[in-house]
Amino acid sequence: MSYTTLEVTRNKQQALILVDDETTLPSMFVTIYALKNLRRKRLSTQRNIHRSLKFFYVYYFKKHKVTFDYAFHKAGYNIWEFIEELDGFFTYLLGQQHLDDKEDIVGLGFLHAGITKANKVTYGGHIRHVGGFFKYLNYRYMNLSYQNMSPMEAHQISKANKEDLAAALRNFNKIEVSQNEPAHRYKSITEQQSIELTNMLIPSTPAFTDLDTGKDVDAVINPLNPFEEGFQQYRNYLMHRFMYNYGLRVGEVQLLMTDSIGATQPDSRGKTRFIMVVQNLPDDVDDPRKNKPAIKTEHSERDIELTEDDFIMIEIFKNRYRTPLFEEKGIEDHGILFIKGSGKLTPFTYDGIRTVYKNKIDPTFIGNYPYYRTEANKKIDYMVKLTPHVGRHTWAYITLEFIYNDLLKENIRMAQDYGIRARINGEMDAAVEQLRSLGGWSVTSDVPLKYAKRFVEMVSNQSNHRRTKQTDQYLAIPEEKTSKPETEQSYNVLVDNGYDDDSALDDIFG
Repeated sequence: MSYTTLEVTRNKQQALILVDDETTLPSMFVTIYALKNLRRKRLSTQRNIHRSLKFFYVYYFKKHKVTFDYAFHKAGYNIWEFIEELDGFFTYLLGQQHLDDKEDIVGLGFLHAGITKANKVTYGGHIRHVGGFFKYLNYRYMNLSYQNMSPMEAHQISKANKEDLAAALRNFNKIEVSQNEPAHRYKSITEQQSIELTNMLIPSTPAFTDLDTGKDVDAVINPLNPFEEGFQQYRNYLMHRFMYNYGLRVGEVQLLMTDSIGATQPDSRGKTRFIMVVQNLPDDVDDPRKNKPAIKTEHSERDIELTEDDFIMIEIFKNRYRTPLFEEKGIEDHGILFIKGSGKLTPFTYDGIRTVYKNKIDPTFIGNYPYYRTEANKKIDYMVKLTPHVGRHTWAYITLEFIYNDLLKENIRMAQDYGIRARINGEMDAAVEQLRSLGGWSVTSDVPLKYAKRFVEMVSNQSNHRRTKQTDQYLAIPEEKTSKPETEQSYNVLVDNGYDDDSALDDIFG
C-alpha cells in the first residue's frame, strides 16, 4: 500500500490531495481535513502535513492490513483507540521504516541507538501533524450529527479524547535525546568557514582570448571544486552565493528567472546598480516541478542589490552555459534560471539542491578541513552539516553583526563630534529592522530577534573575557607573609590608575 500527494490547480488556486495508489481514490478524511482546515495555510506547510499523514497512513496499513479510513469508520468515528498508535508510529519512524517499501513492519524491539536531537525534532513534527489531524477528527465527528448517544455522553467522550491526545503529545516533548550527539546550538557556520567554503566553490575559468586586447588568457583551475563541468560549477556556486551571502531561502532560489536579475540605468552620478528581484513566478510560466516553490509571505517580495562581480558571474552562466543548452537541444526556454544540466532541462528542484550539498559540498569541505568536525570538539564547536538552509542562518548572523558594527561606528563618531551617547539596545533594534527587511521576514516575525540574542550573547562574552583578562594580570602566588609597619598599606588594584582601560567606551555606552 502506498500513497501519493497530488497538487491540483483550479482558478489559480492550489490544493493538495492524498491519493491511494492502488484504488487511485483520494483519502476521504485527509481530503476533508485539507479542505476544511488546511486550505488557509501556506502551501509549503500543507505539504509538510501531507507528508506526515502519508507516512502514518502507510504505517497503519502495514500494521493492520486495512486502511485508516476504513478502521476509523468501523470504530464509529471515535479517535480514542488510534491515539495509542502514536507510540508505535514514532518507533516506526526511528527505525526509518517510512523510507522503505517493505510490506510489513519489522519488529525493532529495544532501540539501542540513542534518539538524536534531529530525530526528535523531525519525527516529533510528524507526530504533531498526525496529532492535529486526530484533534480535528475528534472535533468534527464526536457530536450528535455522527454519534448515536446523548449530548452529555458525546461531550464527555470528546473531552476525554482531547485530554488523552494532549497528554500523548506532551510525552513526546519529554523524550530525552542522546548525550553523545554533537551539540549544534546554532545552525550556522562561522564567517571564516563561510569564506573557505565559498573559495572551494569558485568556478574554474577556462582559457580565452581577450577581445579588447587580443591577448590569450590562461585557464585558472580551482583544484578544490568538487564539480567537474563548468555548467555545474557556475550553477552551484551562484545558488550557494544567493543562500549563504544574500540570505535567500531555497524556495526563493528556485523562483529566480533569467530576467529576475539586471542592471539599473545610471543615476545622476553615473553609478549603475545590479538588482535581483525576489517574487513568485509569473502566471504565464508553466512550472513542471511536482512541489512548486512559492514565496513564504508578502514580505518576502524584495529587491536585493548584488555586487558587480556576482552580476558578471550570472551573465557568464546564462550566456556561456545555460542558453547554449536550450539551443543545442532545440527546447523552448521556460526562463527559470537554475535548471538541470541534462534531459529536458527542467527547473532544479529542492531535492536536487539538497542532494548537491549532501553528496558533494559537505563531504568535500570536511575532506579539505577535517578539523571542523572531529571528536575532540564534538561538544564545543562541532560544525553542522552543510545544507541549503544553513546558508540563511549563516547569512543572517554575519549580516546582523556587520550592520550593527556599521551603526555602532557611526554613533561613536557622533559621540565624539556631538557628545551623543549610544546604547546597544537602540543600535541593535535598528540593525534587526534592517536584517528583517533584507531577509524578507514579516514585521511580526521573531526570527530576526533570535540572531540578535545570539549576537548580544557573543558581545557579552567578549566583554566578560576582557574583564577577566584585565583582572588576571594582578594574579600572582603570594609571597611569604612578613610583618609590615602599620603605616605601610597593601596594594589595592581598585585604585590603580591604569586598571580601567575602557573608560572612553563607558562614556559612549553609559
